[in-house]
Amino acid sequence: MPRRFCLVVALFICLVATRTAHAQGDSARAQSAAGITHMLRLRDGSTLMGKLVSRDSVSLRFETNGGVLTIPVSNVIDIREVLPAAMHGDQYWFPDPNRTRLFFAPTGRMLEKGEGYYSNTYLFLQNFVAGASERLTLGGGFSVVPSDDFLNNNVYYLTPKLGLYTTPKTNAAVGALVGYVPTDDGHSFGILYGVATQGDADASMTAGLGYGYVDGRMSKYPIFMLGGASRVSRRVALVTENYGYPGNGAVFSYGVRFMGEKLSTDFAFWNTSEHVFIPGIPYISFAVKF
Repeated sequence: MPRRFCLVVALFICLVATRTAHAQGDSARAQSAAGITHMLRLRDGSTLMGKLVSRDSVSLRFETNGGVLTIPVSNVIDIREVLPAAMHGDQYWFPDPNRTRLFFAPTGRMLEKGEGYYSNTYLFLQNFVAGASERLTLGGGFSVVPSDDFLNNNVYYLTPKLGLYTTPKTNAAVGALVGYVPTDDGHSFGILYGVATQGDADASMTAGLGYGYVDGRMSKYPIFMLGGASRVSRRVALVTENYGYPGNGAVFSYGVRFMGEKLSTDFAFWNTSEHVFIPGIPYISFAVKF
């Protein structure tokens, strides 16, 4: 494996890890200075950042930098508490809408009950995921490869995931990818895994271990995964996802996630330790939160 590519991947992972270590706590001090505790969305499309002073059935009093406003409740679409980690100076950073996964791999984080998303990879892979509860996420999908026998020449899979441990900065889960290919009398495949994520909403590292199987035969050795994500601005994050399998080399990736409040787009490059070329195999996907 070329030294230059090893250096690029190592520096990328170190950058994500360094930002994870140094991102803790800075935003809490910024929020305290700004005095921002709530975000208010109004029917005219505007958003106010400040502090909820009081509220009754008719109106609410909301303190901003310009003073205290009295706003009719009928004009309010939504009011929510702003966590310290979401404030960077006087700017609000919305949560990563695709925080429960890196590129392909899941993180240890779980969707909230009723929360979900649709994702699309390379236009051909369709994926749907929803939070059945705070501890259980259910998902699945299929490929869309043009064929004269669409039902038999595509891949179908389920992705259940169970949360085991949840705190603001540490999350662990177990899950599976259970797939099936109908062609040639049918073949099953998948992976059983455990994964843990350490870090806050804007910078985290994720490690996982899984055993793959094909037609009921489990792999002898586990697959190891190490990845991370770190936001460098309100709408951009660095992401890396890397795999190792004993005796069979490794797979590396590095890329960028572009984010809105409901939509995220990932653009990355993949390489293997056996056959390396620069910059790598392009990867693109997007996800829409609902």
